[in-house]
Amino acid sequence: MTTTLYLVRHGESEANAQGVFAGQTDSPLTDRGRAQTQAVAAALRHVAFDRIVSSDLSRTRDTALAIADDRGVPVEVERNLREIDLGTAVGKTWDESKGIPGYDPERFTQWPGGESLEQVFARAMQVIDRLVDESAGKRICIVGHGGVTRILVSGFMGVLPKLIRTTATNTNITIVTHEHGSGYLVQEMFKDAHISD
Repeated sequence: MTTTLYLVRHGESEANAQGVFAGQTDSPLTDRGRAQTQAVAAALRHVAFDRIVSSDLSRTRDTALAIADDRGVPVEVERNLREIDLGTAVGKTWDESKGIPGYDPERFTQWPGGESLEQVFARAMQVIDRLVDESAGKRICIVGHGGVTRILVSGFMGVLPKLIRTTATNTNITIVTHEHGSGYLVQEMFKDAHISD
């Protein structure tokens, strides 16, 4: 019995537009982000989701609500799907974050003061394993964050704590299947053809 997961990143947030790390702060969608939610909702219109689940941050909830619109499927909210705690990197640009004391790009497993990649994988998998157990054979849309999805994909592909660094735009779609007894298999990764800009 195959369970199919659609992992969808949220639309552009204010932090994304400013080029800074939001982490677990509640950075809302921009106008562009709201337009992206409509584009991904249209791209997924043909998929009959049995469940739609979101992290508890507004940028993911609002993206999930756009996907859920007119489906009659409620959006379930799970705190354990929220973005990685980035510790002292929150609010900083990528270049600024490289100067944080204790950051080692060669042996990166967590930002100083934040969660480790393994901690994020473990908490997100608590939710995903439960959803798959409860809804075996169903299609589940999980609206989350770029960091968490990258960590999950890297875990499913057996490379964690290294991270797959392929570009992953806002509202990209990753499709993962689960077969009882054989684990998770990444079918498609970071698809973004529905985004034109």
